[in-house]
Amino acid sequence: MLALIAGALILTLAIPFAPWRTGRLDLEPLAPMPLLEAPRPAQRLWIDTDAACGHGPRTDPDDCLAILALVQAAGKRIVGVSTVSGNAPLEVTDRTARELVGQLGAIPVHSGPEALRSALDAGRLTIVALGPLTNIALALQERPELAAKVERLVAVMGRRPGHLFHPAEGAPGAMLLGHGPLFSDFNFEQDPDAAARVLATGVPFALIPYDAARHVELTAADLDRLSARGGAAAWVAERSRAWLQFWQEDIGRAGFYPFDLLAAAYVLFPGRFECARVAAGVGKDPRFRIPWRDYALLVTQRVDELDIPTRPAIYCPKLRPGETLAGILLP
Repeated sequence: MLALIAGALILTLAIPFAPWRTGRLDLEPLAPMPLLEAPRPAQRLWIDTDAACGHGPRTDPDDCLAILALVQAAGKRIVGVSTVSGNAPLEVTDRTARELVGQLGAIPVHSGPEALRSALDAGRLTIVALGPLTNIALALQERPELAAKVERLVAVMGRRPGHLFHPAEGAPGAMLLGHGPLFSDFNFEQDPDAAARVLATGVPFALIPYDAARHVELTAADLDRLSARGGAAAWVAERSRAWLQFWQEDIGRAGFYPFDLLAAAYVLFPGRFECARVAAGVGKDPRFRIPWRDYALLVTQRVDELDIPTRPAIYCPKLRPGETLAGILLP
């Protein structure tokens, strides 16, 4: 019987069914915002991060790549950095962020949300949330009036109904006959309650989802170019090698999707992205195929698609045609 079940599973995985291979349903395209509606680049920035590059062979280095890009392009506009648990425990993310930022300049790094409240007291901020929204939720819970000081919250999370995060997407070198591993909406799932609470405050949200990074791969050649620059760039590159190896061997791709780096790119050059005005809400996904992962931060342009409370947000799932990340990380 077990042999029959195993055989049936293998045959199922071999079926060339597009949604099962790619993880995405055939949904109606979102109506994009006009380019003229893209916000201006942020003038006063705060980075909240769960950076842990190099902590383990399957620890995503994307926070470190995003911090590197933001500081080298907009260091004078960064008011501070706060650390949060997520990719690793807080003591690891705090140590990692301090070590990286210390190589890049005199930007203060803080553990937790207290410094963020002080920075909001001093003026309006664009907050770049590269990890779970724990710190932001705590800061606004204790001082709800500070929500008015958040110019924009750029968060790496959110998805459309029914979407599985499936990076192999049928790649021939991936495990499980090209299916590879399933990813989660990691930053959301690390603290879904925080995401719901921050969304309920009404702060302006820009969501930079998994989809935004799907057509951007960092390869060994890219890491070699970073290493050649020395300093902090080389430090980040070497702490990205094991993650690249995981993507090559288990996912079957030549490079990895640099998720948080896309948030940095949006902050620096928002006009490069194709974004849509959406309704965003936290609740159960009626179209999701994995019951224990059906609680999500969902976006839609159809008010009848979700039976959950929603708030307006901007959702940026891809670069505009012809746009690239040129100049974001590497000169």
